[in-house]
Amino acid sequence: MARHSSSHSSADHHYSALQVSEYQSYQESFAAKSDATCESSSKEKTEQNGGENLQTISSQRLHHASGEDFTIASRENIVMCPTDIPVEEGKLLDNKFNDLNVNIDDTSICKENQAFTLDTIPIEILLHICTFLEAGEIIGSMSKVCKTFQELFTDESYWRIRIAKRWPKKYPPVSCQNIDWQGACIDRERSHRVWSHPEQHLEHFTFNEGLFAAVDVVHLLQEGHFLAAGSRDRYLTLLDLRKYDTSRPETKKDLKLHCINKAHNGWIWSMASLGTQLFTGSWDTTIKVWDLVEGQAVTAHKCKSAVLGLYAEANLLVGGCFDKKVYFFDPRQESPVKVKRWHRQPVLCVTGDDRYIVAGSEDKSISVYDRRAEAVFKSVHVESYPLDMSYHCNQLWYGDKHGFLNLIDATLGNFELVQRYNVGHTDKVTGVVHTTGAIYTSSNDKTIKVLEPSVDPQAIVTLQKHDSGVARIDFKNGVLASAGCDISVGIWRPKCDWGWQRF
Repeated sequence: MARHSSSHSSADHHYSALQVSEYQSYQESFAAKSDATCESSSKEKTEQNGGENLQTISSQRLHHASGEDFTIASRENIVMCPTDIPVEEGKLLDNKFNDLNVNIDDTSICKENQAFTLDTIPIEILLHICTFLEAGEIIGSMSKVCKTFQELFTDESYWRIRIAKRWPKKYPPVSCQNIDWQGACIDRERSHRVWSHPEQHLEHFTFNEGLFAAVDVVHLLQEGHFLAAGSRDRYLTLLDLRKYDTSRPETKKDLKLHCINKAHNGWIWSMASLGTQLFTGSWDTTIKVWDLVEGQAVTAHKCKSAVLGLYAEANLLVGGCFDKKVYFFDPRQESPVKVKRWHRQPVLCVTGDDRYIVAGSEDKSISVYDRRAEAVFKSVHVESYPLDMSYHCNQLWYGDKHGFLNLIDATLGNFELVQRYNVGHTDKVTGVVHTTGAIYTSSNDKTIKVLEPSVDPQAIVTLQKHDSGVARIDFKNGVLASAGCDISVGIWRPKCDWGWQRF
């Protein structure tokens, strides 16, 4: 066995022994299936189309460095694998084919014209062709061509290897048992493509009509169709983003669904939602529940201090407050079910899931409350206090006062700090949202960054559309919204069709 030399740097191909073994067994198993099914599949297609093969590639030749044209005639002598995986000895094609990694023996080159169909060409060549296609196109189109392709593109190993080859850094950054690799690949590729050239794929606009003070919080609802904004003038503004056509500026006035004066008696500082209900927390010490259709408050929950953070789920509403306490409410009742004090300073942000409620405080600690045991089972002490948190898939990302992005591994309830990352912000990080496709951060330095969702995240793009600090951000279904201290709301949304649909 011999190793290839490659024109790529070694940093581009970091494969573990497990990945190598997985890749090889994956190709062997699929090649066996392909050999058994391609013949019958091709025959069926020929009969259905009057003897003409579907998707025929006729007289398509590869051009060797020597100047001779040739076609590939034999599957057996072709091997494709990452460049640092041992392959059988043979003659490698010109360097420009290194990405293809094809070993071709002299007996596999013939000077006759040959025609191939996609379901009969060597599996290695088919996989290479697929690297030029978007993951969404493969799932939406190619996987529906025949049973062979369906089996190939529903195999988890294909999508894991595809992600690892394009982005060698560890992904996901912590262990996650139930990750949808197919969906993750689609989200990563789409996020990278869109945010690498946002001007091509997204339309950006700002909204400031009827706003008279800094906007402190924004929240997207109903798959990104609606936007709620809370400002220091005590206004709650609800926008229907579907009603604005950027090619017709006059429709901007149709954005406003409700504009509620004196929605609270203090600054509106935090938001959460559940279905058609919106929850707002304010410095007037109340949490209000709003009906989106009517634009009216349904109920109000009273705390004893300013509500700085909110988390909502079915039959549970949690508020983190300035009085260093965490309030638990049943949304159907006005009084709190229980009140807990875990910190020595104000609670700035809260999040959670079905097992834990996580609260970050100005005392430079993050408390993890076990809902089943009804007790704090861990307190994580951090270097700089958290201002906002994003928690799911065993990942707890938070932005801190000194402009750093931090990752905590919540696998098996460990909640261990993985790393503190300098992602380029020069002031405090005020907002964090993470998805399988990207991490979004906002800062008081007037910027928003879109980062790769891996260990040591690097910026895909830095957005600077506000004239002052960005107080908060939210992201849902392809729509990004920002709250600006410059008395405006920023919105980025897909140009083509609405939302972040997979297919």
